[in-house]
Amino acid sequence: MTRTRSATVVVLAVSTVLALGACAGRAGAPASTDEIARWAEPVGIAPELVHVTDVDGFELATQSVNVSGDDGMHAAYVRHGDGGVGTLSLRADRYADPSAVPCAELTDAAPTPLRCAVTLGDVHVVLEGDGVEAAVLRAAAEAVRVPTADELAHLFSDVQTVGPGVERGDLPPHGDGAPMDPPGAAG
Repeated sequence: MTRTRSATVVVLAVSTVLALGACAGRAGAPASTDEIARWAEPVGIAPELVHVTDVDGFELATQSVNVSGDDGMHAAYVRHGDGGVGTLSLRADRYADPSAVPCAELTDAAPTPLRCAVTLGDVHVVLEGDGVEAAVLRAAAEAVRVPTADELAHLFSDVQTVGPGVERGDLPPHGDGAPMDPPGAAG
């Protein structure tokens, strides 16, 4: 092989690797607001408040994902294993919690239960830890992010959507709202 052909092969190989890397990077890009809205709005969570975190050794407890406050989001992450049982709670809201210390300032000697906050633009995230170290909460705060499109199905897999109210046949359409008991119904 001549030197020119070798250089061409190397350039093509590097270009292919870079292109594949770029495609892989897009798979990890944050989901769009519209993608998030399809999952979050039926539950009552504002799409812009949907955030997740990544913490080594912790798994998302999908049944914990729900609305918090008016339209915020709550999710819990659980650790089982050699490090013992630990729970990390994430709550995203529109309003800052003045009682939560910034996560970057959370010291290793902080009183338990651990609680701290991080702000990402207009989103205020409070992290709480039970059975975890302050370093875990700080790492969780640094990893808070908008989920990818690929994560949305798992994130919302156990969320209960709010359906229409149940109409009770034993309540009168007008009056004080007390149930209508026919004569002799009590025995």
